[in-house]
Amino acid sequence: MNVYLQAQSWCLENNITVYIVPIKNKKECFVEINDNGELIRSPQEYVNQSVASDKIWDLYLYLYNQKSKHGTKN
Repeated sequence: MNVYLQAQSWCLENNITVYIVPIKNKKECFVEINDNGELIRSPQEYVNQSVASDKIWDLYLYLYNQKSKHGTKN
């Protein structure tokens, strides 16, 4: 299984979601993490949803590596 999909699956099973938050009337957006009810919003705006989507995959992998006993510490 692709490492990114494995990381996303693990996060979703453990109530961790990462998603795009659009900014009204703008092309830019934020990325937000919901870690079992704790919301963490990115400090920066992403230029578009495509760039934010790439960041979401990286964040799922990061969270998996930090929180999972199976994660490979990079």
